[in-house]
Amino acid sequence: MQKQEYNYSLRPRHPERESIYADYRTRSERFRSQLADWKSIPYGASERCVIDWFPAQKERAGADAAQEPTPLLVFIHGGFWRALDHRLFSCIAEEYVKRGIAVAMVGYQLAPAVRVTDILEQVSNAMRLLNTQAKTLHFDPRRVCISGHSAGGQLAAMLSGIPPETLGGYPLVSVLPISGVFSLSPLLLTTVNHDVRMTLDEALRMSPSRLPRFYSKQFFVAVGERETEGFIQQSRDFVAAAQGTGASAALHIVSARTHFDILEELANPDFTLFQHVQEQLLT
Repeated sequence: MQKQEYNYSLRPRHPERESIYADYRTRSERFRSQLADWKSIPYGASERCVIDWFPAQKERAGADAAQEPTPLLVFIHGGFWRALDHRLFSCIAEEYVKRGIAVAMVGYQLAPAVRVTDILEQVSNAMRLLNTQAKTLHFDPRRVCISGHSAGGQLAAMLSGIPPETLGGYPLVSVLPISGVFSLSPLLLTTVNHDVRMTLDEALRMSPSRLPRFYSKQFFVAVGERETEGFIQQSRDFVAAAQGTGASAALHIVSARTHFDILEELANPDFTLFQHVQEQLLT
């Protein structure tokens, strides 16, 4: 248990995460206050089951682009299924919407009120609702990327294992799990599971590394160079597992990043993860 606890119980190892989250919160609140046409779309009974929708600023993308449905980036937050909130990460959307890419931030209920299987069902319902409203929201369901951080990376990968017609959409252009956890059984031996309460059967069923097939054109799997060996190995193993199913998958180890500051790479146009999303959705 001691090794698994070291690899996956990150709060004691990263006291700086509070200042990182405080910065995200400030930037996200400022971004939302400056964007007049964002909205919150409920998709379930819980107040946490909402999608924050940030439409593309099509006038910034050019007159011709303004007439066409926009591509979409979907982001699913982490927190080991037991913490955090999608609204903390609104700032990730800022540079995408300027470039003509809509962004959907998906919220969900947290453990221990619900189980991981329930959370997967919730984010599946969110994707289904987005696809149903594609015309109204003016995005192209054929040009969708999904990204998720930590537990959100697990959820993003699990969504890519669901037949797209079940979600009312099309095969995903790309899936970008960031600092993801893809084999859940090691978490059974950590204090994380005190809240999450997974059984062995549930951990196996909710492990993307065990899925037999994926419905994404590619995976771009990112993990920080300064993360624990547990997280780095999870990403390596998932890339190998995805390739074993015939999926296209690549690993990107992000220099000098930890589990908590790596999201800057998705939010900032100067970095590879942002550039990957832009390339996949705009070319």
